[in-house]
Formats: sequence, structure tokens, C-alpha cells
Amino acid sequence: MRRQTLRLVTEGTAPAPPFDGVIAVAEGADHVVGGLRLLERAAFTLARGGARRLLCVGARPARPLRLPDVPTAWHEHATRRPPDWLRDAAPIILVTNTATVTDPATIIGLATAPGPLPLAASGPTVLWRTDPATLSGLFQTVAGINSLEPPPTLPSWHPRTGALLCAARDATSRQEAERMLYARLGRAGDGWFTRVVDRQLSHLLTRLLLPTGVSPNQVTIASMAIGIGGGCCFALGSPAAAILGALLFLASTVVDGCDGEIARLTFRESAFGARLDILGDNLVHLFLFGGIAVGLYRRSADPQIAALGLALIAGVSFAMATVYCCVVRRPPNPAQRTLFEAFASREFAYLLVVLTLAGRLDWFLWLSALGTYAFSVGLLVLGRRHTAP
Repeated sequence: MRRQTLRLVTEGTAPAPPFDGVIAVAEGADHVVGGLRLLERAAFTLARGGARRLLCVGARPARPLRLPDVPTAWHEHATRRPPDWLRDAAPIILVTNTATVTDPATIIGLATAPGPLPLAASGPTVLWRTDPATLSGLFQTVAGINSLEPPPTLPSWHPRTGALLCAARDATSRQEAERMLYARLGRAGDGWFTRVVDRQLSHLLTRLLLPTGVSPNQVTIASMAIGIGGGCCFALGSPAAAILGALLFLASTVVDGCDGEIARLTFRESAFGARLDILGDNLVHLFLFGGIAVGLYRRSADPQIAALGLALIAGVSFAMATVYCCVVRRPPNPAQRTLFEAFASREFAYLLVVLTLAGRLDWFLWLSALGTYAFSVGLLVLGRRHTAP
């Protein structure tokens, strides 16, 4: 399970005061960076950071736009008269342009920064904080209406360490901005194999999938199908089929990383998508462990393997119910989330390949059975500790 829910996108940041957003539509706003046109990315970033309304200043693109579900107005440079939109503007207005790539946490950081109201981020980017009166005056100047760049006298504001704030003015800087977006797709809980192998492969696949317009949920379903196919291969019972099954499951883990990457890059995270991802993981595990048990029993007709397989399937069902109660139905506490993400990383796919090649799938069954029950009990215990007085 690699997808973050919408609730976690700006986790750890303080809520911003009411503010509106203004986007200066710069040259090259139609260029695609990370699966979104720069104008779309700026709009979603402001909205995800908490902007209640948006004003786009510049020529409206001819092609349809995908924009966030917040009121959006346009001011197309017809006159120097300030737009009527400013009459009902919030006391705080954040201004950016389409040649600036940032993230919602940085938007919140600027909106909540202490000090005088006018503040500007430093560097070759356009991101600054102002008020309706100041912005109204800027609209009445030739330079202001053409660029909406911050006045040079504004106090400088520096975002937190690790924040995303970069220019995307030309091909080289757009490529660097996209590289930075991909570099931020990992999670703190990613293990070594996930960082060094899975993420590299999933990033390549995500780059190929983004231009096709495929949705994160479609990628989740594809990952499920590949993983279930791997489990069915194990059930055939032959060593060659088992190797194919292990490789298919490994491929499923790589594809499983793409749904979350596409969702985060294109602001399509959803609670339904996160639940579908969890359901898919559990179904794949059910077919995988069941297929291994069936395949081993076909080879040996060992009653112990049959009993172990049934115990493992029961453990997976127990884990599914525990995840629903502790993760899906209500937000998990930090300790539960850490355990859940560690278990859901699927790094055991590499161990499965090694044990399959070594002919020791029975070891994998034992380890999986013990691990599944330990995971379920751990989630329950951590939940009780968190709620204990």
C-alpha cells in the first residue's frame, strides 16, 4: 500500500488563516510538469494549501483545464482597473505565477508566517503575501498588471528546510522542477529495497503512464490483477510456475507504487482510492498465500502444509478485519500507522523470490503465518495503549 489519503497531504502543518490566491499566467503555462500543466499545478497547490478562491490573471488557455473545486475567476488584462474580485477578497492574498512550482505545505507556511503582512519568498520564483489594497494599487500600474511580481521593498521570507519552491521558466528549470517533484514521492517509512529498487522502477513507469491519462484507481486495479495472477501461478504447483508467480508478485509491488505517485503528482488523492488500495493489498495477499499453500500441497500432499495454509488464510482474513477497524474506519494513531506502513511495504517480495528459487516456500509460509498474526495483534495492542487513560 503506497497511497496517502487526502487527509495526510499537508499533515504536520498548522491550518492557515482564511486567504485567497492569485495566479499570474506566465508564458509557458501550458507546459506539463509532473503530469499537470503549470497553470493547473499552481491552482491545485493553492487550493490544497487552503485558498478559498482563486483569481487567474492573464489570457485564458484555449484548451480545457482541470482545476480544483474552488471558485475561480479570470482577469485577462483588458484594463488597468482592479478586478471586481478584489472587493470580496480575504485579508490575506497569496500571489504566485505559473512559472513557480511549490507545494501546499509551503503555501501554508507563507500564509501563517509571522511579521508584517507583505512578505516575499526569495529566489527566482514568484510567491508572496499581500492584502487587497496593495494588490489593487499594483493592478493600476503597467508593470504590475503585466507581471504581478512582488515589489522589491517587501521583507524576504524563507520557507522551511526541505520545502519545495523552484522556478519552471524554461526547459531546463522545468526538468529540474519535475525531478524535485519525483524526489518527494517517497515516504519516511520506505525501506532500503523500496528506496533503491522499487521507487526507481515505479518512477520510470509513472513517467510512462502519466501522458496516457490513466487514473490512480485503474493502476491499483492493474496491480491487483498482476498480484492475483501471481498467486494463481503458485497454485499450479510446478517450480517453474512458482518462479513466474514470484516475479509477477514482485512486478505487482512496483506497479502498486505508481498509483500513489500518480495521485500525489496530479492531486488526485482520495479516501476511496486509499481504501481500494488497502482492499487490493489484502486480496493479493489472500491469493498469494493461498496459492503458495495449494501449490505446495499439490507437490507433497502433506497435511501439515494444508493446515498451515488454512491458518495463514485465516490470519490474512483476521488482518483484513483488523486493518478495517484500526486504519480504514478511523484514523490510526502514529504507532499504528508506522506498523501498518512497515507491513504494507511488501519488501518481503524479494525474500519470496529468493526462497522460491531456493525451493523453500514452506519457510515463507511459516514466516508469513507468524508475521500476519503478529501484525494484527500489534495493531490492536497499539490502539488500546493509545486510548488507555
